[in-house]
Amino acid sequence: MLTLFNRICSWLMFIGGLGVIAMMLNIVADVVAKLVWNAPIQGTVEISSYYYMVALVMLPMAFVEMQDQQISVDLLFNHFPDWLQKVALIFSCLAAAAILAVMTWRTGLDAMRALRVGEVVMGGREIIVWPSRIVLPLGFGLASLAALLRAFLVLRGAPVTQSDLDGGMS
Repeated sequence: MLTLFNRICSWLMFIGGLGVIAMMLNIVADVVAKLVWNAPIQGTVEISSYYYMVALVMLPMAFVEMQDQQISVDLLFNHFPDWLQKVALIFSCLAAAAILAVMTWRTGLDAMRALRVGEVVMGGREIIVWPSRIVLPLGFGLASLAALLRAFLVLRGAPVTQSDLDGGMS
């Protein structure tokens, strides 16, 4: 089960990376079209904002959580005894899972509304954006599940922090 979840997270990370490449190509093409033919690609800003940026931020969230690569401040944590580090990790994973679950629920409601009304934005042209709204609860939900899995792994005594995985060298 954990292996399957890690594969899904890795694929979503890969798709998020493809979003970066697609955004770069789209923006370069837009700049070239504007400079060479004085005809920019309509909707580039909107597509970048509502599709590429959402994909590259939201899809890798679970991967980042599972790999313990999120931003953290462990000024005191490294000085805690092992048992207190374990308690702190469990607490922080459960708190993160709860917050991410609330965000999943809230963005899920927004996604359902956007789907129901067929949400679009107007820029250089009308852009359909309701599909991108579905990516938010997907990203938050998988990240919440990843945080719960990490809490479970801590309880089992499995290595879950980057320093554990590096052998204490980070």
